[in-house]
Amino acid sequence: MLRTPLFAASAATFALILAAGCLPAGNAVGRPPSSAAFVGSETCKSCHAEAFASWQESWHSKIVRPAQGAFLKEAVEKWKSDGTNAGPTVGNVTGKTFKREDVQYVVGARWKQRYLVKNDQNGNLQFLNMQFNRASGKWEKYGQKNDWNTQCATCHTTGYRITAFDDKSGKTLQSDFKELGVGCEACHGPGSAHIVSGSRRDIFNPANVSVQEQSKVCGYCHIRLENGKWKTAQGAPREDFPAPEAGRSYIAGDDWTKWYPQEAIIPGVHAEDPFDKEYAGDLKGLFLRDEQSKASGLYEEAKHHQQYQGFLQSAHYRLGIMSCITCHAPHAGAGKLKKVADHACNSCHDDSYTVEKYMPNTGKTADNLFVRSHTFNKQPRQGGAGAGSMGIPNYYGD
Repeated sequence: MLRTPLFAASAATFALILAAGCLPAGNAVGRPPSSAAFVGSETCKSCHAEAFASWQESWHSKIVRPAQGAFLKEAVEKWKSDGTNAGPTVGNVTGKTFKREDVQYVVGARWKQRYLVKNDQNGNLQFLNMQFNRASGKWEKYGQKNDWNTQCATCHTTGYRITAFDDKSGKTLQSDFKELGVGCEACHGPGSAHIVSGSRRDIFNPANVSVQEQSKVCGYCHIRLENGKWKTAQGAPREDFPAPEAGRSYIAGDDWTKWYPQEAIIPGVHAEDPFDKEYAGDLKGLFLRDEQSKASGLYEEAKHHQQYQGFLQSAHYRLGIMSCITCHAPHAGAGKLKKVADHACNSCHDDSYTVEKYMPNTGKTADNLFVRSHTFNKQPRQGGAGAGSMGIPNYYGD
């Protein structure tokens, strides 16, 4: 059975959006040509200095960084022990012992931090066995036993592509990318042609497409799925979503919801994978499925990085009146301040509508630490602790 997208904007909805002025009338939607190459955010800086500076302060730019200067200060101080739990010492894939000096990259800082060391068996990167929880100030077990390059890198880098794989098993053997972190081209597509021509027709701008298509750009990474086409180096189904062909990268604006649908399980996106189903493996416990959910028909996120699957259920999305970038923006623009998501509700609603009330922290991301729901339930739950309860991270050496 061919899987199909569960939600799609109708022609009538798109026409209403255009009439309402949400799309720039007469401005053709830009798209990088097939020959375009990724050039890196530093290249974009020369013409888009304001956007670049604002992006540099974003969490997108900081999701993966070289270790030097990026360790959380408290994690370094407690590297051997937090007083209860021992710190990270073992590579999850190889089982070999490592020191802090062996860490090549750190992942995250806002909620928690994880650590990447070399897998000398194949040249990839692997996680250490413990992650640092900023809320508790404690070490907690992290059991991801697949190479980072073949499990997470699609959404933690820009321009990621598989370059070699095993035909029989589907294992990812080699891959590369243009840039660590979520750079300019993750949302705008490869920029080489735009640099040469200077034309907006040679670059993708999410602001120039329908609200559903805008959200789909964010949804490519803010989602949880099981990928049966591409496997990790260790042979497990991937949890990210590389492009269908080896050598090809995702390009912003691609309709990834139609990629190899019979080999991927994407709850809430494919009609055959409904929100209210119980899944297995990493997808087990994906959404809250209690009586409150069944009564409202809204299944709030129970895990992290699945905001898109929460938002698809909302009236905001279904009515075509909002997208992710209505409230969020990864950078400021020329003459435009960067959006503050916490203030977005009041642009349409009275002061009784707050993110604390209608976006409770339901998606678990670490022990007693949760990410906001994006279903906008009219009868919201009580949420747990989130990033808003923590201050700005302090880095070792600052």
